[in-house]
Amino acid sequence: MKKIFSLLLAGVMIIGLAGCEQLSNVELPPLPTVTPETAEQSPSPSPTVEPTEEPVQETAGTVTVNVKRTVQQDYDPQNGTELILTFSYDTPVVYIEGGDDVAAAINERIAHFDEAYYTGNDYGDGQGTGYNNMLTMAEDHYRMIIETGTEGVPMELSSDRSVSVPRIDSQVLTLLYNDYMYTGGAHGSSVDRGYCFDLSDGHLLTLQELSGDYEALSAFLLDYMVQLVESDEELAQRIDMSLAPEGSGYAEMLSPLIREGSWYFDDQGMVIFSDVYEIGSYAAGSIRFVIPYDALAGHIDEKWIPAPAEGSGSIELVKAEDMVDGSTPIIDKLVVDQEGAEFYLVARGSISNVAVTEGDYADKFYPSSTLWSCSSMTEEALQTLCTLPEGMPEIQISYRDAEGQHQFYLSIGEDGAPVLTDTVEAVG
Repeated sequence: MKKIFSLLLAGVMIIGLAGCEQLSNVELPPLPTVTPETAEQSPSPSPTVEPTEEPVQETAGTVTVNVKRTVQQDYDPQNGTELILTFSYDTPVVYIEGGDDVAAAINERIAHFDEAYYTGNDYGDGQGTGYNNMLTMAEDHYRMIIETGTEGVPMELSSDRSVSVPRIDSQVLTLLYNDYMYTGGAHGSSVDRGYCFDLSDGHLLTLQELSGDYEALSAFLLDYMVQLVESDEELAQRIDMSLAPEGSGYAEMLSPLIREGSWYFDDQGMVIFSDVYEIGSYAAGSIRFVIPYDALAGHIDEKWIPAPAEGSGSIELVKAEDMVDGSTPIIDKLVVDQEGAEFYLVARGSISNVAVTEGDYADKFYPSSTLWSCSSMTEEALQTLCTLPEGMPEIQISYRDAEGQHQFYLSIGEDGAPVLTDTVEAVG
């Protein structure tokens, strides 16, 4: 029956073509060839469509963070001679080589952080006390002291935000904010908040994004934290179990810490931390739990685990008068003090996680805030203007290579010029 139908259809087509002599000069496409035996058995399969390959996620070029500091001071409303308020904050400015859009997205988020801190309004990224509120408290504090004749009470209130950069590479940029506020009393208060940015597009990472199975990740993190406490007597002593509900153990005490803002990636692993007073006394401070990347492997996506440092290199301090040939590219300029000495920090070979950090020295160097940071440098220089120390060094320069972490301190040489030293000694 099918063969008869095919012969009739062919006849109709021949008659139709014969009546269309005006189309005889038009080249028609060839008709498809059909093999009856094949058609009788089964229809031809649909052509195979090759799967579209996912675009390769580009990693960031060189990432630099140059921190700008804003300081605003106010004096008493009576005669303007007593300092009653210092309001200050750091603003990290991010630059990414070949990644202007990504850097712009991060800098916009940073601007929101600054606005929330300065105004005291909540824009979805937390909030600060705000400058106007601090000034009102400072004026009230001043009047109270004057009217009551109170002695031995600090006149100056303060609100200060500092920023450090625990991790900076081609995958992740971490900014750790510390807000310190003194409004009178025996001591001030301090709050830390961590923010990790995905350098593929600049968005703020969440805990949910770190793994395809967040519940399993959360359980692993809590179990690891409990094991840290149970195996470290000193850490256990810092935790005040009287703050936990009756009958609770370490797991119930620590589980609320696994939340946004209270974690970040540094160059060693994932850090989860408490607020002051949350699980310990004021003296215990913010209690931190570090989960190394080796332990995190298999629990978080591989793209969040940093690649190991490769190659070896060093950093050298070069006097301004010796940087005259222009053969060394200058990638940025750090101004710590406009009236300071000018010199250059030059990378010899390849180094990564480069940081210029401000801090104080007691029994050791205690970093307070990052002044400048860079993901990597190769035969490049940072131009620097910085006041040289009059006593103990206050500036640390650090970097990482395949051999590990290296730390140096800005000091003064015998000729009075700036030098780097790996030992901390008082100057003068």
